[in-house]
Amino acid sequence: MRYFGQGLLMLLIALFIFSGCQKADNIGLDIDPQDSIQGKLIVDFNVNTITVRDDSLNTSNIGQYPLGSLNDPLLGTTESAIAMQLNLPSTGFTFGEEAALDSVVLIMRYGNDFYGDSTSSTFNVSIHELNEKFGQSYASNKTWNYGSESLGTREGTRFAWRDSIKITQQVKGGPDTLVKVPPQLRIRLGDTFKERLRTAAAANFASNSAFTNFLKGFYMKASKQNSQIGGIGFFNLAAPDVTSRMDVYYSNKNSSGGRDTLTASFNVAGEAPAIKHDYTGTPVEEQLEDPSKSYSTVYVQPMGGLKAKITFPDLKKLKELGTLAINKAELVVNVEDGTTNPLEPSQALTIYQTDIAGQRQVLPDQFSYWGGSIYDSDKKRYIFNVSTYVQRILSGQTEQYPVYIIPANLRFVSQQSQNISPIANTAERSVLSGKGTPDHSGRIKLNIYYNKLRN
Repeated sequence: MRYFGQGLLMLLIALFIFSGCQKADNIGLDIDPQDSIQGKLIVDFNVNTITVRDDSLNTSNIGQYPLGSLNDPLLGTTESAIAMQLNLPSTGFTFGEEAALDSVVLIMRYGNDFYGDSTSSTFNVSIHELNEKFGQSYASNKTWNYGSESLGTREGTRFAWRDSIKITQQVKGGPDTLVKVPPQLRIRLGDTFKERLRTAAAANFASNSAFTNFLKGFYMKASKQNSQIGGIGFFNLAAPDVTSRMDVYYSNKNSSGGRDTLTASFNVAGEAPAIKHDYTGTPVEEQLEDPSKSYSTVYVQPMGGLKAKITFPDLKKLKELGTLAINKAELVVNVEDGTTNPLEPSQALTIYQTDIAGQRQVLPDQFSYWGGSIYDSDKKRYIFNVSTYVQRILSGQTEQYPVYIIPANLRFVSQQSQNISPIANTAERSVLSGKGTPDHSGRIKLNIYYNKLRN
C-alpha cells in the first residue's frame, strides 16, 4: 500500500520517543486522504544499519548462470566463471570409419539479463579444461582446478544476449543452409583439442562415466579491459530452444564409399558458477572490518555478495506507552542519491529474519510466496511491511532478532519455497541510505501506526 499527498500529515500526532523531534515534515510516509490510518504515528529514528557478507549459495538449478567481470565504482570487482560437464551424444558413440573432424564449437544459450556496461565494454572469453571431476553441487565461492592453456578463445566480444544470429547449418545429403538461431555465444575450440577428440580411444566414448574421465569438463571465463566497467551476462544452459552444448562437425566414410557430413552434439549436463568479490579500497571494506558501528550507507549485492543487517535496539521501549495495537508498520528504505548511474539498483529486494540458531526465517508479514518490495523508481525507494513482526515483539509472542535485506529476481520467484535464500541469477545491486540524523530526509525509517488499548 502506498500513500500520497502531504495534507493529512498535519492531522497525525507525531510521537518521536527516540529522537525527541516533533516536526511534521520529518514523518516518513505520505498519506492519501481516502486511505488514512486512524491512530498515532511513531517515526523511529533509532534504526541501526550495517553491511555484512551474505552467505555463499548452492549453485545447482539457479535458473541462469553468470559470466563476466564487473568493476563497480562503489562495490569493487565481481568476477564469475562457469564450470560445466558434458555428456555423450549416445552411449558407445563413435565418429565412424575414417573420420575427419572439421571443427568443434562450444555453444552457450544466452539467458534473460546483462548487468553493467552493455555498449562499450568488450570481453575476452576463454575455455579451459577442468582438472577435477564435476560433482553434484558446489558453493558459489569454490575455487576450481583447471588448466592454464586455453582450448579456445573469443576476443573483443560483447554479450549480445538479445540478438539472434545466423549460422550455416549442415544438412545430411543436401547443401548447407543459412538459418536464424536464438541469441547464443559460439566459441570455436582449437585444432589441438579437435585432434585429441579424433584420436581418442573408443573406450573413452563407451559411457558418460568413461567420457568424463577422459574430459572432465570445461571452465569458461571472461575478462575485460582494465579501464572498462564491464558487466555480468547470464546464460540459460537448459533452454528448450537451444541446448547449450559442444558441437563437433565431422565427416566419415559411408557404406557406398562416399562421405557423410555429420554433427555430434555433446550436451552440457552439469554446470556451476564460480564467483569472486573483491571489496579492497571501497567503502564496503570498512564496514566488513568494523561491524561494531552503524553506517549511513549500506549495500546489498547478489551472487553471494552483501546484505544489509537492520536492528531496532529501542523497539521494546514502546511497551512503556502501554498495550498497543499496531495498525501498520513499514520499513522505508531509500536508494542513496548518486548511486544509480551507470549501474541501476535492484528491481526487487526481499527481507527476512534470523532465529536463535541464526537460520533464515520468513517474516510473519511475508505470508505469500513473494513478500519482498519492488523498487519504486519514481520515489527511489523500497517499502517493507513489518506490521506483524513489530506487533509480536511488543506483545511478547516472539524474541527480537535482526532482519536482513537481500536482492531478489522476480523472474525466478518460486511459488513453492520461501525466496529468502541468496541468489546468483541476477547481478543487480542497491546502495541504500542507512541510519541518519533526524534532519536527513533520506535515512531509513521505521514508521509505526498504532492505537493504545485500555488495560
